[in-house]
Amino acid sequence: MIEDRNELIFYKRNINFSLVKASRCSHYVIRARVTYNGQRIDLKTKIRIDSPTKQWDKKKQRVKQGCMFNGQAYSDINAIINSYESFIHEYFTKCTNERREPILTELRDRFNYKFKQTQNQKCSEFFLLFDEFIREQSGVKGWGEAMIETFKRLKDRLRKFRPTLTFMDLTIKTMEEFKLDLAESMYNDSILKRLSYLKTFVKWAKQKKYTVNEEFFLYQPKLPKAQKAVRYLEIEELDKIYNLELESGSALDQTRDMFIFQCYTALRYCDIKQLKKHQVYQANDGSYIINLLTEKDNDNIQFKLADRAREIFLKYSQNIYDHNAMFPVLSNQKYNEHLKELGKLAGLKGEWIDYEFRLQEKIEVRIPKEDLASHTARRTFVVTAYNEGVPLDLIMLITSHSDVKAMKPYLKGNLKGSNRVIEALNKASH
Repeated sequence: MIEDRNELIFYKRNINFSLVKASRCSHYVIRARVTYNGQRIDLKTKIRIDSPTKQWDKKKQRVKQGCMFNGQAYSDINAIINSYESFIHEYFTKCTNERREPILTELRDRFNYKFKQTQNQKCSEFFLLFDEFIREQSGVKGWGEAMIETFKRLKDRLRKFRPTLTFMDLTIKTMEEFKLDLAESMYNDSILKRLSYLKTFVKWAKQKKYTVNEEFFLYQPKLPKAQKAVRYLEIEELDKIYNLELESGSALDQTRDMFIFQCYTALRYCDIKQLKKHQVYQANDGSYIINLLTEKDNDNIQFKLADRAREIFLKYSQNIYDHNAMFPVLSNQKYNEHLKELGKLAGLKGEWIDYEFRLQEKIEVRIPKEDLASHTARRTFVVTAYNEGVPLDLIMLITSHSDVKAMKPYLKGNLKGSNRVIEALNKASH
């Protein structure tokens, strides 16, 4: 197989029809053996043969002329075998058109579903289509690995919940049972998100002309949503991290610099990770400008670096990293682990309090401030700028938020901001 971006890929395969003795029976069944890329898989059919020497042409791999089986003429049986062969070729053609590698186990599942149709052997249409939905929509929507994994986990959760699930099973009663199943390990916000993802898949299947239980679309559960604290740092707390004495060039030193840079640029972790040196340049007035196309929004942002961000850029500008990256690449997991260590070293006190719900039960979740995360930096940028009186529309030019609603989680519960309102009322009353 040779891959050419300008030509369709041809997946070379071999299909061989033969007879195999049925277990515990005297008859034989026709088997299709598919060989591809050094691997093979056997697809057993429901066609029975009593006498392999009298009824089966081994060379032609078809039933001999003149034979009858259960009232069916040899020509009708051979036509069914031809349909098997066509189905296999069509699968490989589909993979060619989609430019993806054939998977023999997937071929078997599709074959069993279309031709076997027995309760023990048929592959569930629901889960088979879920895989197809993920493959198609991940390309159409441009999903990243995280979103693909989210849908795969949802599919696995549904299979564990009810292995024989079909589209006609999606009644209000079934959905309520699935909601309770999710509640065993999730809070309401995650439950509602998973149910929303499921609805996206079912709508897709309906558009593909699959029959769906209409009762599913009437299901609209009402669940209280979480009330979460805005996890940001006051400037005094940020200074504690900035002023930490750390070994130069150590993992903690690099993590601290990346975090401070985030706090003064509002960049997400994914944008920090992909930031190149040439995306920061010096203007005629001596200031340093960042010009970047954000990964999540595909939004072009351009603004002057704050003093501390400029200081960090100059510190790393002479270092050489792979792909001309500005910072050494740390995995998101390692980055957040180091941030928690920095929070402890800086002696951050206090905690954030979230109110989560599991169905109707309210649960208080306390998060120590020392448990920093990469997104804390972005919130710190927004809240600090807002507290200093910067209009939201100007903040959004840097954060690349699409509307004011998207900013609400950053501003909600902002004590310093609400104090300004009370001070204004006090001033008006005197």
